[in-house]
Order: sequence, then structure tokens, then C-alpha cells
Amino acid sequence: MVRARTILSVAAIALLLGDGAFALLLTATAAPRSTTLTIEGTFPDYDGGRLGSNSSYRIALAFEIATRLPWYRGQVQALSVALTAQPGPGVRLVEPTTLSVQLQRWDAGVRTTFARELELLTLAGPDRWTTANTPMHISPNADVAGSSFFLAVALNVTVEYQDGSSYGIGGWEPDERTTFFDIRTDVAPFGAMALVAGGIGIALMVISSRRGRRPALGESSSRGPP
Repeated sequence: MVRARTILSVAAIALLLGDGAFALLLTATAAPRSTTLTIEGTFPDYDGGRLGSNSSYRIALAFEIATRLPWYRGQVQALSVALTAQPGPGVRLVEPTTLSVQLQRWDAGVRTTFARELELLTLAGPDRWTTANTPMHISPNADVAGSSFFLAVALNVTVEYQDGSSYGIGGWEPDERTTFFDIRTDVAPFGAMALVAGGIGIALMVISSRRGRRPALGESSSRGPP
């Protein structure tokens, strides 16, 4: 009976130590790394206030979002966003004002938004803008985790054309989104607790083993002659 209990205790301690070491190793190998996610899109021809097909009135836009992947649940994420425009020859001026970044995922065929942040844009060079407050921050709820998340953007912008007309729109979204990424659960605390529990188990087994080898109270370690 005692031997069986000892075997079970050793197995439980080994399991705790193994799980703890694996969790910490998994966290170390999946440490967040700097990544730039890109969204490209073409703002269509709205010369004269209506949708047209003249390519000289179109604007190629690129949104570069610098972050660190993977994300972990319950953590505030910092994003540095830059917008670059390449207007066609019929465009005189591009004036973006605000940018919204949204964390989304497809759920049962429905695009669901889990978090969003809106920031003003400021000019950073010819046809290039960044958010006025850099970095911007996005805060998913603590229960948001899993795979296949992506970022989408929406832009408030006014365009002036060479013929003197202009067009403004709020919440324009390019068709593209970022590549998919994961929001993981940080298992490092669980790994640390498992290692601590395994260490305590080893200490208790050592103490119990030493007590079992001690002579009982009142009993001499050597017997006298009969």
C-alpha cells in the first residue's frame, strides 16, 4: 500500500514538473516579436461626387501597422500606424483626417469586431501620415483569445481633384485586411505554479522518507544483552 502511494506521488510530481517546464518553454519560444502588418487598397474615382472609372482620379493607399506578435489575452496592444498615398495625376490633394483600427474575426460567416481605436492623423511627409498619438493602443476584452484574428482600418478622407471638384467620405474601408494572427493565453504563470507545486511535493517526500528511517521514541538504536 505504501509502495503504491509512493509511486503515485512520484508520478504526480513528475507530471507537475513536466507540465511546468513545457509551459515555460512554450512561452519562451513564443515571445512577441516586432512585426509590420500591411493593408493596401485603392480609393476609387469620385471626381464630381459620384463613382467613376477614371484611373487618373484613383489613389493607391498603404497602411503599415507596426506591432508585436503574438498578442496575449487581456493585454493592451500598442500599434504604430503609417499611411502612404500615391494619388493619380488627376488628384490635386489628399487630406485624411482620422483613422480607425479594428480587431476583427469571422464568426459563422459574420465579421465581428472585438475592439477598435480612433486616432487623428498628422502629416509626416509628402503624402504620408501617422497617428497624432503614437503609439495608439487597442484593448481587447480579457476573454478574447483564439486564432484567425485580423486588423481592419477605416479612413475619414477628403480628396481634391485637378478640375476643382472635391469629395469627402467618412469610414471608407479598403477591401483588404491584415494577415491572420493569434491571441494566446499566457501559460507562464501556470507553468511557474506547477514547478513550485512539484518542488513542494519533492520536499514533502524527502521529509517523509527521513522520518520513516528514524527509530521510534524510547527505542534504542542498539540492543543490550538479554
